[in-house]
Amino acid sequence: MKPFNLEVFDSLVDQIAVLDMDGYIIAINTSWVNFSIENEGELQKTGIGNNYLAVCPNEVKDGILQVLKGTKDNFNYEYPCHSSNELRWFLLRVTPIKINGNNGAVVSHVNITDRKLVEIQLKRSEQLYRHIAENSTDFISLHTLDGKFTYVSPNCPSLLGYSPDEMVGKTTYDFIHVDDIKKMKSFNNDIHLIGEIKTVTYRFKCKNGKYIWIESKYKHVLSVDKVSNEIICVSRDITKNKQKLIELEEERKLLKKTVYTDSLTGVFNRRYFNRQLKKAFQEYFQDYIAFSLLVIDVDYFKQYNDTYGHKTGDECLIKVADTLARSVRENDSVCRIGGEEFCVILPNTNKEKALFLAERLRKKVKELKIPHINSNVSSYVTVSIGVSTKNSIYINQDKLFLLADQALYESKKSGRNRVTSI
Repeated sequence: MKPFNLEVFDSLVDQIAVLDMDGYIIAINTSWVNFSIENEGELQKTGIGNNYLAVCPNEVKDGILQVLKGTKDNFNYEYPCHSSNELRWFLLRVTPIKINGNNGAVVSHVNITDRKLVEIQLKRSEQLYRHIAENSTDFISLHTLDGKFTYVSPNCPSLLGYSPDEMVGKTTYDFIHVDDIKKMKSFNNDIHLIGEIKTVTYRFKCKNGKYIWIESKYKHVLSVDKVSNEIICVSRDITKNKQKLIELEEERKLLKKTVYTDSLTGVFNRRYFNRQLKKAFQEYFQDYIAFSLLVIDVDYFKQYNDTYGHKTGDECLIKVADTLARSVRENDSVCRIGGEEFCVILPNTNKEKALFLAERLRKKVKELKIPHINSNVSSYVTVSIGVSTKNSIYINQDKLFLLADQALYESKKSGRNRVTSI
């Protein structure tokens, strides 16, 4: 039966040999023997009693000698040892040992094939991704969680004008338009789930001082060291597309303005009035929140046109409409619904407030002091106003308008240049 220490020695998977101070092999384990036989090695050269230094490459021989002499604590050497049917790599380790008071060394050969294959795969992947990053038309960057650039792809000079060194270490906020910083900070605060992709557009200041529109796709990932977190970002210049969208939006607003604006006075038209009144009813139908409606008519406007002519009549309507629009509140809507008749939609306004606002509008128009020599109520242009208020869920939009129109009729019947509520 073998001594216990030899049993342990033979149980080790790695191929191990013990060298004396001159490099002669004085002990080998079973793995060393089996490996030599399986790989057609010559035990007469690598077996007990042979000098191991004689079969080693010069680099390995020098390393072993330094360990034997005590000038080096250890020596490691990686090398390939491929067989006819598989790829293999080994790590040769040499560590010092004392044998009867003299220097010696333990030589082990550790199979590192699995690790080496992973390293090769990682290297290939890294080369592939670097190739993609370096040749992509998109701008690729890595960031710390607080936004600092840790990597930028080499194409940034052609896109942004900066060299990578000018960007690494700085944050995205150093380059973003001041009006977009708040949006970007809010966006970054939402990046907390690893793997979730977010998209954001913003203006980025190039080195020449000009801003371009950038669309970035951000992803919160675990870094290569699997310890810290980072953000990977793929960005592209969308300035041309953004400009087209801005132009389309401006055209849409212009079209909307044209569709809903009275061409003569510049206030909203009948189409907008119908739409907005319906919208108001939809918003307030389920709530007991009051809103009011004013119907306004320019007094004796036919006589005004007959006296001063239609061109002057148009100028009068423009002045009246402008005064109404400037005298109402921000959320109120002034609409010309036909001829000399106007309506004002007053959101979240009860009867008392509506009467107050109507009286103010009546006075503002009279204060314009537009001459009207054939008016029966004043020497200046005046208006009559009818007021109705939705204070019940049983009043629909048609009924509200009818009540305001009836109130206007009462204002006219009572002498004009006055406000009446029903």
